[in-house]
Amino acid sequence: LPPLERVGEEHSLSPLGRVGEEHPLPPLGGAGGGLKVPQIGWNDIYHLSSPLFKGLNEKEFVYFVHSYYVEKSMNTIATANYGLEYSAAIHKDNFYAVQFHPEKSAEVGGRIISNFMNNIQ
Repeated sequence: LPPLERVGEEHSLSPLGRVGEEHPLPPLGGAGGGLKVPQIGWNDIYHLSSPLFKGLNEKEFVYFVHSYYVEKSMNTIATANYGLEYSAAIHKDNFYAVQFHPEKSAEVGGRIISNFMNNIQ
């Protein structure tokens, strides 16, 4: 892979754009209602399928701030839903990326960071 470029916070999965196509979140719910973009706040993650999520339960809540999403693919290791289902975390080769902010996600985020440091080889 070429060197990673610095990108804004809302493009948290951009370096892995080759793994899954990145798309802007559509304005959901129409004018005056529905879901706002960017998504800012707590949302649950599920279909957890990686040692990155060891010790966590399905539907744990993590903190998101983003306007873009990566479609689900064979590299998806966690899923979230904000008007549409998308990859909350992906893994390919020795690369891991999460759409949410583990450092802002309280105990759950701390567990994910610890798992990355201790369980990912």
